[in-house]
Amino acid sequence: MMSVPHLLSLIEPQDIVPAPFAHVVRPEAVLTTVYDQLALTFPSLETLVGNRRAVGANFAVRMARQEVLKEPGIPHLWRAFFEYYTSLDYWQEVVRIFAPEFRHAFPDLEERVGRAYADWRVVPRGVEGPAEVRLDCQFVMNTPVVTPSSVKPPHVDLGDKIFSAMLYFREPTDTSTGGDLDLYRWRLAPRFIKHRVLPRDVERVQTVPYAANTYVAFVNSEVAVHGVSPRSITSVPRRYINFIAELPIKAFTPPQLGKLQRWFFVRTDAALGGEARD
Repeated sequence: MMSVPHLLSLIEPQDIVPAPFAHVVRPEAVLTTVYDQLALTFPSLETLVGNRRAVGANFAVRMARQEVLKEPGIPHLWRAFFEYYTSLDYWQEVVRIFAPEFRHAFPDLEERVGRAYADWRVVPRGVEGPAEVRLDCQFVMNTPVVTPSSVKPPHVDLGDKIFSAMLYFREPTDTSTGGDLDLYRWRLAPRFIKHRVLPRDVERVQTVPYAANTYVAFVNSEVAVHGVSPRSITSVPRRYINFIAELPIKAFTPPQLGKLQRWFFVRTDAALGGEARD
C-alpha cells in the first residue's frame, strides 16, 4: 500500500527563499508513482461542485477535510493524506522549517498566544477542542474559463492564517496558458481593500508555474502579496490541494485604504482584474 508523501521532509530552513517574502518552491515534490495515483483519483469537478445551484466560469470550488472524510468515494490514500496534513505531526514539520520566519513576521505572536509554536495544540478545522492552530486541507478546482481572467488577483490571505501551501495537480490534457502563481513586492507601504491590493501598488517579481507535482509554501503576512495569472480559455479545470494553518486570533491586520480610494477600487473592474469576489 502506498504511503502518504511528507512534502516537508526533504526541506530545510536554509531552503527558504526570503524575497519577496518567505517561501519555498519544490518541483517534482512527490514520488512519481505516488503522485500518479493521487492524480488519477483526484475527485471530479462534479464531485466538488456537489449540490451548488450554479457555479460560474473560472470560479474556485473546494472540498475541505471535514467533507472529504464523509465522502464514501474518496480512496484510502487520499483519506490518509488529509488526516496527516491536519495533524500535530505535520504542524511540527511546519514549525521545524518556518518557525524562524514566523518569529520574523510576527515578533509578538507566541507571547500573545501564550505558547511557543512547537507547543501549539492542533485541531483540524471543523473539529471541537482547544487549539492554538487549526489545520485544513482542501481539494480545489478552478472551473473552466470562457473569458481569459484571473481567479485571484493580487492579495494576501486572511489575517488569521499564518501559513499557506499548495500542491498542483495539472492535468496532462491542459494546454491553457496562465494559472501560474505570481509573487509580488510592494512599491510603497502596504495598503489594502480588505485583503486585496491595487495592482499598481505592487510589482511582480517571481512566477511559480502551474505545473504538475509542484509544491509551494509561504508565510502569510501583509507583505505576502500573491495572485494567479490570467488563464486562457479552456474546458479543463485547474486542480490543486490547498493547505491552511488558521489561528483563533488575527496574526496581522492589513492596513486599509481610505474611503474614497476604497470606493474607486470597488467601482473599477480593472483594479480588481475583473474579479469582485472576496
